[in-house]
Amino acid sequence: MVAIIPHASFTTIKLTQKTEGSQMPTEEICKINMRTRKFDVGGNSRDFECFYSNFVQTVILLGTFFYCVERLQPWSIVTADISYKQIFVNVFVVCLIMVGLIFTKYWQHGYKSLPKFDTIYSLYLPFMVSLLFDTSSTVINTILILSVLNSYRWRTQLVVIILQLCLIFFNFEAGDRLKNIISIVINSLLSLILKYIGQLKSLDNIDSNLFSILLTNILYVSEAGTVHFRILKGIILALTTIISINYVLKKVMHFKPFMLSISFAIGLPLFANTFIHLEDGENPLLWLVKYILESTIRQKILFAWSSILILSIPSILIEKDSLSLNTSRKLWHFIIFLLIIPSFQMDSNFVKIALSGTIPVFLSIEYIRFQNLPPLGSAIELQLRRFADDRDHSGPLIISYLYLLFGISTPLLMNNSPMGLIGLGIGDSLASIIGKRYGRIRWKGTQKTLEGTLAFIVTSFIVCLILLRFDKAAIFNHLTTLQLLTLCTLSGVLEGNSVLNDNILIPAFMMICEKLITL
Repeated sequence: MVAIIPHASFTTIKLTQKTEGSQMPTEEICKINMRTRKFDVGGNSRDFECFYSNFVQTVILLGTFFYCVERLQPWSIVTADISYKQIFVNVFVVCLIMVGLIFTKYWQHGYKSLPKFDTIYSLYLPFMVSLLFDTSSTVINTILILSVLNSYRWRTQLVVIILQLCLIFFNFEAGDRLKNIISIVINSLLSLILKYIGQLKSLDNIDSNLFSILLTNILYVSEAGTVHFRILKGIILALTTIISINYVLKKVMHFKPFMLSISFAIGLPLFANTFIHLEDGENPLLWLVKYILESTIRQKILFAWSSILILSIPSILIEKDSLSLNTSRKLWHFIIFLLIIPSFQMDSNFVKIALSGTIPVFLSIEYIRFQNLPPLGSAIELQLRRFADDRDHSGPLIISYLYLLFGISTPLLMNNSPMGLIGLGIGDSLASIIGKRYGRIRWKGTQKTLEGTLAFIVTSFIVCLILLRFDKAAIFNHLTTLQLLTLCTLSGVLEGNSVLNDNILIPAFMMICEKLITL
């Protein structure tokens, strides 16, 4: 008998016969059917469903990719040093390398297992985001994508590193090679650290590589000079430094948790003050206070944020037991949407600076919880566990709220786009609530429903129309009604057929589509 069991981030199949069954992701059941070559009705049905959902995703991803190729015209020049032709040749070479190494692994294991389909996103998302929003870093980011194959045996890892070095020597002049080799080293170390911390449960191989590429760009590759980026880079670098120091203090000098708390509390602001470089060399904290006080709008935004949070946080915590886990989690999505959208219309730069500071703050909260640092570690653990989903419980990290924060922030910081807020704050939230409550028709290969997808498309589109009509900041003036509908529809269908974490996929894909439509 085959039973479908819902899961927060993937479909689980439970095979039960006369003995106790086992649980495994959708991708695994497909592999078993391919390996055993069983032609039972249930097996064929699941094979088809897996193929169907993967086919839909492939059509959408390839469609947007080839539309990008057609619009950019690979023979045109981007800068004096890099052309679109060079960029697309590199991604083609990287694709061939990935296919070759994956097939080699598949052959070595007797044609028994293929990597997860979501591996395609480890190529698609970094490449498309770099190409459309930071073209000068596209080549190195394309090379970094190969690190997703480092989960294989050491011989494969050695081959990947050699191929990455070869691509660097072919694509960059002598003066730039060392910098890009350092990028590979940083990315590889970050990926290994994330896999080690997350135990490939909280963060799987794909998540670890996507986040390692993102962090490598923030800490080293990107040369963006905006104030909010300098703040984000400085605080994350400070956070990375003090966490590394605390690790040494704990492992080598056997510091107790209380001493680590003191080290963290003192070290983080000191390093942040050192690593945040403002144009006038002013102290970051004094600059921030002055920046807020010189504008009454910013003071009103801060007052509104404080008031909403003071009222909403206790209310949700009190009513938590009377709400379903899904509903209580989605309430935070709605609250974040209400906090940011009106404020972004009034002072977008201030909101971006606030988000740049909020991301490291929440990373710090997770570090304190993860290490159980006194006096807050236990209390944070208790409260966050109340909103944790199955994936959060499966590993050592509680990662969902960090995914959400990264998801809503990335489009705003990179493209002044509220698409992450709309997609996660409204579309995904209502899709989940309506789909679980009223959904009857399921997308093949997932536990997501057609009703949920329609809710995503309709609600996201309506919010976009409202912003288009009343938006004082002219966020959507560059898009027509038909373009907004196309964007919401593609995003909704892709979300309905994908098992990649929605907080990663939806904001990134909607941001990519928004940019493609306006090319």
